[in-house]
Amino acid sequence: MRIEISDARIDFDRMTAECGDEPRRLTRQTAGILRALVDANDQIVSKDDLIDRVWNGRIVTDATLSTAIKEARHAVGDTGAEQRIIETVRGVGFRLRKAARHLETHPSIEQDAPCLLVLPFRITSADPDARFISEGLTDEVITSLSRFRDLKVLSRATSDAAHTAALDPSQMKHKYQADYIVEGSVRRTETRLRVSVQLASTQSGSVLLSEQIDHEATVHSIFDAQDRIAQICAARMAGPHGPVAQGKGGFTTERIHHESWTLFRLVADFRKYYRTYDFQLHAALRDAFPPALARHPDASDGWAAFAVLLLEEFRYHVNERADFDALAPATTAAEKAVSADPRNAFAQTALAMCRLYAMDIAGFDEASEKALALNPGNSDVLSEIGHCYAFIGREAEAIALLDKAIDLSPEHPGWYHFAKTWRYTRLDMFDAALLELQRHPMPGFYWYHAHLVWLCSAAGDLAAAQTEVEILRTVFPAFEARVMDELAMWDANRDLVASALEHWAQAGLKIVATADPASAI
Repeated sequence: MRIEISDARIDFDRMTAECGDEPRRLTRQTAGILRALVDANDQIVSKDDLIDRVWNGRIVTDATLSTAIKEARHAVGDTGAEQRIIETVRGVGFRLRKAARHLETHPSIEQDAPCLLVLPFRITSADPDARFISEGLTDEVITSLSRFRDLKVLSRATSDAAHTAALDPSQMKHKYQADYIVEGSVRRTETRLRVSVQLASTQSGSVLLSEQIDHEATVHSIFDAQDRIAQICAARMAGPHGPVAQGKGGFTTERIHHESWTLFRLVADFRKYYRTYDFQLHAALRDAFPPALARHPDASDGWAAFAVLLLEEFRYHVNERADFDALAPATTAAEKAVSADPRNAFAQTALAMCRLYAMDIAGFDEASEKALALNPGNSDVLSEIGHCYAFIGREAEAIALLDKAIDLSPEHPGWYHFAKTWRYTRLDMFDAALLELQRHPMPGFYWYHAHLVWLCSAAGDLAAAQTEVEILRTVFPAFEARVMDELAMWDANRDLVASALEHWAQAGLKIVATADPASAI
């Protein structure tokens, strides 16, 4: 739906607003507030109704609501002082002072890159253990398609969310702006592997192509199938004369693939861990990868997945072992991943992250640049590298990559918003920082709760900060004793460290200083 309010144009389907010559992207909260006010016409929308509709009834402070209304006014060229479009009705709620005019929807003259949603492939084999084939094939098709620079491929997390919600094509178009969907099935017998796939338009619902791929039942057949699916779907979406069809769509040179069903299964399960953060799965995979990699030392994806599992142990204390430094073996595994296939963006990303935590900034830059060049359309690559940029003070670059990752992955974890949260904090806009942080809550993740302690205290809500202190101590009892060691890599963010320490102390956290305080920042 597109509407015009005064001199502002709002496109709720594309989540954009234009006021004058300045287009801007709308957040979910901003769009939700504007849609609620538009739907009410000139009637008052109470604070409770607004919170129920936009925040699904979650507890929202007056300060958070005030900041959200401020953002909504900014989107339509209004201010709290003028209130010429959005009026505050004291003690009651808000309403539009200008009538909204609905605009006809016309196709854009300048077409955006086609947006594609790959749904999880169905398993039609009788063998229930074949689930990993569906998991792995779905991930691999998304990765293959995201290498085409002329396509926008939504993330696996978004794919799972659409599948779980059982959305129909028109709903996928409305919620995720997907132009096309890929769905299919895979069947494996003892001797044959059959993959069926179809590409459909969300606009018309029509099937644009249907293909069946039949091979011998080897793991290499999966990779052949994924590459074939990526090529035919990309060519059909880009059009017969477009750069993809002409072989100029940015598809990287052919990857080196391993020949092990065991490694294929383990990598598929790693992708599941990466989406769910299941600690039991993490422990099982960490034990299973070494013997499998010993048998297949050329498995680049396997080494990269193992490297990230070890890095999770080092940086987030997942299944942490006493007196074990997981960073060194993580770096070794990442180096083996790159050695096995230098063209693997996943391997380069794993190496970049390991080098960052080792404070090898030159090595990080080398690997991160290669990862971004190899697969600039993959949300995992963009988000991880963007998050790393934030740690070393490259704020603008970090936010640019993370914004692109969010665009590709509407369903995403809350740490995608940390960099922008830090920007607001630097500007002493603590209410805005809280709003940004809480767009995608991460209950149970200790850094999410540590941020809430920090920002609630800074915003003057000491009671909320102290509540979060108790949650933080439950989630990570050693936080106060160990956080200074973790802050050692924040050298480029000393202002943030100082702010966090000040407000943590105000909320009652008793941070244990390191032997050399300067080494913490």
